[in-house]
Amino acid sequence: MIETQIKTSVTYHTLSTSIAQRVAGRVALLPKCRRIILKMAVIEIEQGKVKGVLCGSNDGIYVSFKGIPYAKPPLGPLRFKAPQPPEPWQGIRDASEHGPVCPQFNERLQSIEAGSEDCLYLNIYSKSVRPSTPLPVMVWIHGGAYYTGSGNSDFYGPDFFMKHDVILVTINYRLEVLGFLCLDNEEVPGNAGLKDQVAALQWVKNNIGAFGGDTNNITIFGCSAGAASVSFHLLSKMSTGLFNKAICQSGVCLNDWAYSIYGRQRAFQLGRLLGKDTEDTAELLEFLRNVPVSSLVNIKLPLVETNHRDITDGIFFAPVIEKSELNVEKFITESPIDLVKRGCFAKVPLIVGYTSGEGIELGRSFPATLDFLTTLGAVVPRELKLKFDIAKLQDADDKIRKYYFKGKQLNADMIKEVVNLETDKLFAYNITRLARYYNFSSTPVYLYKMTVETDRNFTKKIYNMQFIPGVCHADDLPYLFNITCFDIPMTEESKHVVENFVQLWYNFASTGNPTSTNIAVEWKQFTDKERECFVIDKTLNCISNIDAENMNFWENIFEETVLP
Repeated sequence: MIETQIKTSVTYHTLSTSIAQRVAGRVALLPKCRRIILKMAVIEIEQGKVKGVLCGSNDGIYVSFKGIPYAKPPLGPLRFKAPQPPEPWQGIRDASEHGPVCPQFNERLQSIEAGSEDCLYLNIYSKSVRPSTPLPVMVWIHGGAYYTGSGNSDFYGPDFFMKHDVILVTINYRLEVLGFLCLDNEEVPGNAGLKDQVAALQWVKNNIGAFGGDTNNITIFGCSAGAASVSFHLLSKMSTGLFNKAICQSGVCLNDWAYSIYGRQRAFQLGRLLGKDTEDTAELLEFLRNVPVSSLVNIKLPLVETNHRDITDGIFFAPVIEKSELNVEKFITESPIDLVKRGCFAKVPLIVGYTSGEGIELGRSFPATLDFLTTLGAVVPRELKLKFDIAKLQDADDKIRKYYFKGKQLNADMIKEVVNLETDKLFAYNITRLARYYNFSSTPVYLYKMTVETDRNFTKKIYNMQFIPGVCHADDLPYLFNITCFDIPMTEESKHVVENFVQLWYNFASTGNPTSTNIAVEWKQFTDKERECFVIDKTLNCISNIDAENMNFWENIFEETVLP
């Protein structure tokens, strides 16, 4: 590990005297204007030397390294392929700016973001590049339904975590068609985006020690599609040994929306949409490798012709189950539930949880989805539709409607009922289900439910869904990250929640116990008998058998009342 300072690179930050004093040896204080001359940190890694920036606010000082390539640019013939090892460079690489993001429709800003196919970059924020003992490492995998998002600090600002002795890593990976095209052959078996994540984790494992990180204490965490990705890494042999703990916020690989069962069909639909009507895989691949990247962004495809139409099929390009017979390295070749039931997952400490109003994400499209939701089987999870005969499907459909709609015919005024249904069906049940299987393997697992609402719950406001009770999907993110691309208030009330939330996650990353330090309430490990759940609100509480009636209902529907 090399840490040097070069006088030719200087940046300025306005900081308090007390903070300046904590950067002893690297800071020159100018008392009158209260500015600090900050010299750059240069780190040597496998690829070469990289130069970071010393940053800070009243919350603390940290070093930022942005835009570090963790794989070879996936350009030209490498489009759709698994990532290749990164290339070395000469001299000192400037790491003061983010690398390009994957070309995408930026859902939050409602605009096309051109980005670049050369997008495989990560960012590192280190409390200290030369700590007295190596720091725990947290690697964030962003969500966005596999088609939008990045690891950039305008949304995933590290400031709250940098109050603690921890290293935060955020990553980009290929999205939508670029990341999840599947042709079911050795050329494009699928899951390039997940394999990008593996490459990023391999890079972190190999290099994070140079930034002060503990290579044997790496926690991966994410929200929504990022959380589902985290749980896929628990299942994949490609990810073995690359992390030591995991946190899944509002998503796991068992959720119907977490993976696609129509990868190959979607690829040929895409070809026809772009003007190539062919049934030949090689011809389609040649065509798609040469279309402008702008043609592969914000794709809108027709419905797949199937007897099992499902609302989750609206995610067109997503992880797939790869063909086991293909002679290439594969990320996953069996369905997640089959692997989980057999206990084929990494035996590492795990946090899983959900927000109280996850279904607002689906409810915001209601009543436009009313016609679909009134069709037979629309309220039945996809996993069950694929194995139930018509009689069992009808029976499950009747039971679900009776339970959530109280025997009434679904109508346009029943948005709250739809939100409650989708919260449990698409999120809470399978998240709890994964916790149950983990518990049966004697692996430490912690379950939480987030119920807090302050001015930082901005997603529900954007959706104009304030009249629906509960915490919307993704409204936990402003409590973990300093979001600067939106004006999100930080009141004394919300600041207290932020401090608790980040402390819980930091404690877990450090020790494997989320309430090991500075949290007054014990978060007990989940057991199938007691169903302990930590409620994250303005006050913290650990209770048993939360949402028990709803969970029992779904266990009966899934015929999993008794697990092994």
